[in-house]
Order: sequence, then structure tokens, then C-alpha cells
Amino acid sequence: MRIRTALISIGVVVVVAVVAFLFGRLSAPAPTFEAGASAELDDDLSAAWGDFIRAQDEALQLMQASEFFGDDQERAEAYRGVLYALVGAIKTGGLMDRDRPRFMRAVDWTSKSGLDNPDNKYYLALIRDDAEYRVTGTRGTTKSLVFQLLVGQPGVRGAGTSTHVSMLDARDMAIDRNGSFEIYIGRNDPGQGRNWLRVGDGAETLIVRFSHGDWDREQAGRLRIERIGSEGEAAPALDSRQMAFRLRDVATTLFDRTATWLDFAGKAWRFMPRNEVSQARETRGGLVGQYSAFGSFELGPDEALIVTTHPSNADYQGIELGNLWFVSFDYETHTSSLTTDQAYLSSDGRYHFVVSARDPGIQNWLDRERHRRGLIMLRWQGLDAALNDTQQPSARVVKLDQLRAELPDDTPDFSVEQRREQIRKRRLHTQQRFDG
Repeated sequence: MRIRTALISIGVVVVVAVVAFLFGRLSAPAPTFEAGASAELDDDLSAAWGDFIRAQDEALQLMQASEFFGDDQERAEAYRGVLYALVGAIKTGGLMDRDRPRFMRAVDWTSKSGLDNPDNKYYLALIRDDAEYRVTGTRGTTKSLVFQLLVGQPGVRGAGTSTHVSMLDARDMAIDRNGSFEIYIGRNDPGQGRNWLRVGDGAETLIVRFSHGDWDREQAGRLRIERIGSEGEAAPALDSRQMAFRLRDVATTLFDRTATWLDFAGKAWRFMPRNEVSQARETRGGLVGQYSAFGSFELGPDEALIVTTHPSNADYQGIELGNLWFVSFDYETHTSSLTTDQAYLSSDGRYHFVVSARDPGIQNWLDRERHRRGLIMLRWQGLDAALNDTQQPSARVVKLDQLRAELPDDTPDFSVEQRREQIRKRRLHTQQRFDG
């Protein structure tokens, strides 16, 4: 009896320990970068460079220690992921000036991050919360245009997209007949019906999203920003103290973002059942007012995942695949993402997207690029109300050789020539979006 009681006690302790470990693993915040102690002023620049190099090594070590550092493709993507993060960190932390900001492409083919939306042209500018700014631009013809002001920077020191300050949707803006507009950024409402982005304590990051639905026809607008009162002033000469600060900012941004997105991906992978998608809910820690559904896939070479969605009154609706480093797949030369403007709507009133490694010969193919596992993200922007139960997405696994029997009878064939033309147009659009 005593032995049995002892064994039960040991079992309880083990279970409690395992639960505590898992809870801690899933609830603990992502690690953050700690810069080294500053050296003497004359050598501080050299010490900051050391932090910059160390952050690259430690960011890679996070990837290498991850459960996702598996096959050859995943390891190669990890190294490229560090390069993406480094490019983004250099542009924001090392080269931007809050006193004389300018819009830069925050996420593009050189600096993918945070399971970026393949349909967006992202712009970012850094500001100060004690200054005023003027943004001028043109609306363009994209499905959606939204300005969002945040505390901190996304993924850095636990701040970013979850620390929302204010936002402005083009649907609510005063825009003239030529598509031009002006936005005042400051603490006080300028009145007289002027477009206003409210500044709050700690406001630092302005993110702009031009969201494309029809890549063949829609064009993003143009943007300019200037600090009010500093027009025409020359920037002061760079000194070693300022450069040391920037190098440490790059180091912190690189490491923290790598840790944050890896933490997000890990929790999503552990919480989500394989080959399923969640219900659409209002996005947490992202674009305010956006709804999103999240999923994962893990498929054999002879398997496909059918993801079914419904039309909605959203301004923009899309689906994408991403890797476990929280980075979008190659959406330029592969159909790893589609919008409802680009997809075929079946006679049953639904969109049926097929995730597979081999081209199934249908328009709605989501190419997983030989990845055996990965993430799925669906987004809705500009919904009038939350999706009801009958509009929620769903997913199911089928054998590739049985796929046709699982799709509506009216699903048309999509030839090799049509696929090549589809890819050609995707390449033209992405080059124009990011280089034009």
C-alpha cells in the first residue's frame, strides 16, 4: 500500500512538473537582447559594433536551437530568415531619422518578417511623440489603405503592433477628386475636418498598408512625410556616439524580432491541430479591425489540404502560406498566396484552395514549395461585422489522386501554360510594387 501511494505521489509530481514546464514554455515572453556595457567614449563605437555582430550570432543560435531547425530546407530558410531580419533592422534601427523621417518599404522581398502579407505594400516611418508631422500622398487604387500609429516597433521589447495608438482608414479620410490627401500627425485635433492621426505617449512607429486584391489592375499610391517646423533644415553631422546608438538599435531590433516571431510561430504550431484552420477572429496584435484565421499543415507527398472559405463583404480577403520561421513563402514565383480576386469561386458559392507540393491543375493551388510543414494565414479587412458560423473557413486532408472527386464538379482545369502565365504576371506585379 505504501509503495502504491508513493508511486501515485511520484506520478502526480511528474504530471505537475510537466504541466508547469509546458505552461512556462508557452506563456513565457520571448527573450530580448542585452547590449554590453559601454566602453570608454573613445572606444564605444567599437563596443557597439561588437554588439551588432553578437546579435547576429545569437539570433542564428535561436533558430538553430528551435524544434523547427529540421530538414535541409528548414535550415536553409533559417539562415535566410536571419538575413531578412538583418536587412529590416539595418533600415529601421541604423538608417532612419525620427527628426527627418521618410517612408521606407518596411517589409518587401529583401526583409520579410512577421508572416508578412504578400498582398501588401508596407511603408514605415519612425517619429517622436513630442513632434508634429505632415503626410501627403495619393490614394491609389488598392482594395484598402490604412495608417496605423504604434508604441515602439513591432516585435522589439514586447512592443509593436499590439501597442496600438491610433489609426486612419482611407474610407474615413478626406481625399480630393484627384486622389490626393494630407494627414496631420500630432497630439491635438487640427479640426475643420482635416485628416488626423493622434499621437500618444511612446508613439514611435507609423505603418501604412496598401492592400492589393487584384494584382493585375491595382496600384498603390505615393507618400511623403515631413516634420512640421523643420522644413528646409539640414541634418547635423553624424558623430560616433550617435552611430554607436544606432548600431545597438540594429542589434536589439534584429535579435528581438527574431525571438518574437519565433515565439509566435512556436506557440501557434503547438496550439493548433495539424491540417486545420481556426475560426476567423479580430486580429490580436496586428491591424485593428482586421479579422484573421490561423492554421497549420503537415502533409505527405501524396496528400493535399483543401481549405474552404466563403465570399464576404470585406474590402480585402486573402490566404497565404508561411514557414515556421514566421516568414511568407515565395509569392513571386509560386502561387503560395491568393486573394479572392485571384481565385475561382465554385458553383457551390465557396472558394476551395488546395495546399499541395504537386500542381493539381486547378486555379486555386497554394504551392507549398516542397515544405512538408508550415503555417496558413487568412485575412479579412473592412468587414461590416464578424463572420457568422456558416462563413467560417474549414480544412480537410485528402489524397492527391482523389482530389478531383473532393472538389465541385465545375472546377475547371488549369493548364501548364496558364500556370506559367499566372507566374509571369505575379513576377511583373511584385517587381512593379517593390521597385516602381
